Amino acid sequence: MEETRFDPLKTVKEILLFLGVSALAFGWMMLMLLIVSFVAVSVITLKLKTMFIVAIAFTLIIDIYYVIRRCAKKREERRIMEMLGKK
Repeated sequence: MEETRFDPLKTVKEILLFLGVSALAFGWMMLMLLIVSFVAVSVITLKLKTMFIVAIAFTLIIDIYYVIRRCAKKREERRIMEMLGKK
């Protein structure tokens, strides 16, 4: 039952991890868009503003996925702890 207590340090670590994942997703998408822009310069032209919008949209999608996965993991951990506590 000790693991169900609120741990501020663990919460801070989770928030920092979330921000790190967000920054990594944004950086990765910007890098990929820049590479595509340089390679396909004669076929398509991507403006920097468009790249930022696409990268932000991609980052939001990754963030939503990350939050859903974390919530599902926490819910599963809680369910297991309840099962173990009842036995």
